[in-house]
Amino acid sequence: MADKIYHVRSSMTEGWKVTAQVRDHTLVIDQPSGGNEGANPLETFLFSLAGCISTIAKMVAREEKFELRGIEVDVKAVLNPAGLVGKESDDPIGFKSFEVVADIDADLSDEQKQQFLDKTCHRCPIHDNLLRATLVEHRPA
Repeated sequence: MADKIYHVRSSMTEGWKVTAQVRDHTLVIDQPSGGNEGANPLETFLFSLAGCISTIAKMVAREEKFELRGIEVDVKAVLNPAGLVGKESDDPIGFKSFEVVADIDADLSDEQKQQFLDKTCHRCPIHDNLLRATLVEHRPA
């Protein structure tokens, strides 16, 4: 299967507000100390993980032919703030750990729910990017 390319271009012009036009949607990332017009980048990252798991869960349930009446994904992460503010740290700069808890509304046993969630997370691209190093290149325009 051919690779699929995703592209987002963001813009920051005033304060802490960052916007991006994604398809027909304007996304906003902001800081509480700025205009507070959106979630901050770290909160948005966690939402992306939860959203991806939810979406893949619906796909897996459809393929396995059972009704997924709903899913609530709670993501908590522990952040190392030292690197964020430019201080030296032996810990990773950014999140040190993630906890994902999914409340799965389906007629499945607890064991089946765990297997379903394992399969879902295994297929989630964002979850996979957190587990394995992904090449990221950066350069000025």
